[in-house]
Amino acid sequence: MNRTLARLTLLALFLGSVYAIGLATGFNEEVTVEGIRASMRAAGIGGFFVFAGMFAVGQLLYIPGFVFVAVAGLAYGPLWGAVASVIAATISVGISFIIVRTIGGQPLKEIKTPFFKKWLDRLEEQPLRSMIVIRLFLWAIPPVNYTLAMSGVTFRDYMIAAMIGMTPPFIVISVLFGLGVDLL
Repeated sequence: MNRTLARLTLLALFLGSVYAIGLATGFNEEVTVEGIRASMRAAGIGGFFVFAGMFAVGQLLYIPGFVFVAVAGLAYGPLWGAVASVIAATISVGISFIIVRTIGGQPLKEIKTPFFKKWLDRLEEQPLRSMIVIRLFLWAIPPVNYTLAMSGVTFRDYMIAAMIGMTPPFIVISVLFGLGVDLL
């Protein structure tokens, strides 16, 4: 078994274990709008840290970032919900990147198939531009985080693109959900 396959196997085992722990502990069931809000309220002043932690763990459990962004808008209102969701999402995708890159490496750099190679080369030639466009439309979606982490992009470019690309849609989502609560 070559080194790349071994690392990908370890990554799959790690992510599978995180998912199994989430199921066994009931964390997956807590990741609802009301469950997240209740956890944030119970933490009091540390509610943001609970929110950011749940966001990061949720990403490892394949829970789309949209869920957490909506909760931020509902819990904190339009302005602070947008701020909280952008900060927590940036932390979350950064943690995902570090874990996936550390365990899984960069196996996508080894792909030789012309179709995929063309897209990966474009990603490496214009990393910021490519990832900003990806983040504008695909936000904090776990498979996107993992794919980018296993490509040849640098952590610095990944984080800059994440902050720039996720901010506009997350502001819109947080404001919409925040206004929905304020209008009730």
